[in-house]
Amino acid sequence: MSNLAELGNTPFILQAEEAMRNMIHLHIHSEPKHYKIKGVYVRELFIPAGTLATGKIHNFESIGVLSQGTLRITNGETSIVVSAPYITIDKPGIKRLGYAETDCTFLCIHRTDCETVEEMEHELVSETFEEYEQKTQNLLSKETL
Repeated sequence: MSNLAELGNTPFILQAEEAMRNMIHLHIHSEPKHYKIKGVYVRELFIPAGTLATGKIHNFESIGVLSQGTLRITNGETSIVVSAPYITIDKPGIKRLGYAETDCTFLCIHRTDCETVEEMEHELVSETFEEYEQKTQNLLSKETL
């Protein structure tokens, strides 16, 4: 297991995520909306009130915008309650757990030159800390060449 997965309350977030995978989903999952202009990708997600969800691990800094609602968030180190309008700079390598107290709309803004959603997802996020560390190592190797 990755050292990042052992920091703060991250083990709890990973346990909660695993438990949620094994549950019957009671909420209708909404598909994210994708927006792309040259160099910028925005992913918009509607989160119904009462939803508990985890996010993917971001490989790079990004900007997060809660444009509607109230959300409880923990990131492995701190826990906060935020209400729209709320803007934050999200650091890479962090797993988040959130609970939507009300219906929420959350935007994640990334810098990328990729063109397709699949390419952007591959470049910008990781499913596991091991994948994140591998991608980070690959980037560092390319920079030193």
